[in-house]
Amino acid sequence: MAGSHIKPGVRCLSSSAGDLAHAVVERTVEHAAESHGTPDRHVLVVHTGASASLAWNADGTARRARFHTGEALVNPAGYASLPCWQDDVELMLLAIDPEWLEAYAQESGVPMARPLELAPDFHFTDPLLTLLVQRLVAEYEGGGPVDALYAESLVQAAAAIVLRRCAAGGGPGRSEGGLPARRVAELRDYIHLHLGRRITMEELSRVAGVSAAHLNRLFRASLGESPHQYVLRQRVERAQNALLHTDDSIADIAFAHGFADQSHFARVLRRSTGLTPRALREDGARRQAGG
Repeated sequence: MAGSHIKPGVRCLSSSAGDLAHAVVERTVEHAAESHGTPDRHVLVVHTGASASLAWNADGTARRARFHTGEALVNPAGYASLPCWQDDVELMLLAIDPEWLEAYAQESGVPMARPLELAPDFHFTDPLLTLLVQRLVAEYEGGGPVDALYAESLVQAAAAIVLRRCAAGGGPGRSEGGLPARRVAELRDYIHLHLGRRITMEELSRVAGVSAAHLNRLFRASLGESPHQYVLRQRVERAQNALLHTDDSIADIAFAHGFADQSHFARVLRRSTGLTPRALREDGARRQAGG
């Protein structure tokens, strides 16, 4: 099997290689403890397969998170995060040329800093983004001629989501009226690492480097929602993923993701999805079985 065009030395199962002028999409297999240099392109990684842990560095601080199928990360070009998987993993990768992405953002009217700066985002769930990358990979694994227009449209759609999540706008490294992009990334990292316990505004204000009185406004300007809304949405998304991809009990999932108890989790999930945890898990099992 060929080596990766995105991560030299990594085993590549399929690749668009030079077919796309401004991007490369691949399915790869990476072994535990393999470390790689700083990327020269923006790299979107979607985990696929058995759950695995990733260790990385965020501004000198060691981070670690458990990834399940469909969970993703964005490593911007030039950002030395030193990601290292702790288990063997299968991944889908989309690498995007920084100059093309900046031109695409300008043509699309995306508010952003000049030059374009992406904030790293090292553990998130975005079902639409995952689906786009899956379809792009499938296009190059189909065995027949690739529909270039279709592949290009998928790359553009994925790029639009990456820009929405990670682009800093309104000034160098700052969302308009909000926090510097690097502070936003640090807040996301901190929240993701501490979802299993109570998170206070005082903690978040220390991470953001602003007063607690100003955090709510700056956080909303940067991420489009309040800290409470963001934290709750992350808890719901992660808990949903655990319901669908693990055999952990509902009570354990509720506790692990920061809910007061199983009843609290059930109330929040029903408000968000219209389903109880048990119903959501059963529905996911039926879908996986093709029923």
